[in-house]
Amino acid sequence: MQDIRKLTRALGAQLQTTPEYTRFIAAQQANEADEGLNAQMQQLELIRLQYKHEATKESADEALMEDFDRQFQTLYNEIMENPNMEKYREATNSLSELLKWITSVLQGCAQGEDPASFEPEPSCGGDCGGCAGCG
Repeated sequence: MQDIRKLTRALGAQLQTTPEYTRFIAAQQANEADEGLNAQMQQLELIRLQYKHEATKESADEALMEDFDRQFQTLYNEIMENPNMEKYREATNSLSELLKWITSVLQGCAQGEDPASFEPEPSCGGDCGGCAGCG
């Protein structure tokens, strides 16, 4: 049992040397340093809280809630178009794909697959936005 834990920690250390991880950390740090982006995210949270507060009222103002919703969507779209956020989203997706592959290989091996040759089947997450096509 100790060997598998030691190997898992070694795998984690290796993971932190991959380009996917390095890009993720750099993108995360760029987001944290982007004062404009952080101000927008704080404003987005404020709008969300205002909407939630209004929604809990017995006689909520529907027009006000629609206005909060419009403000939220507009600001959300601006945030998602921020170059730092785009890089962060891409880096997160790339790291996530690597982690899914690792997990799939481990699950395959736990089901008796050959660790040296097992290749997980590509899976569809349902979002075709960045897909090269089903194959």
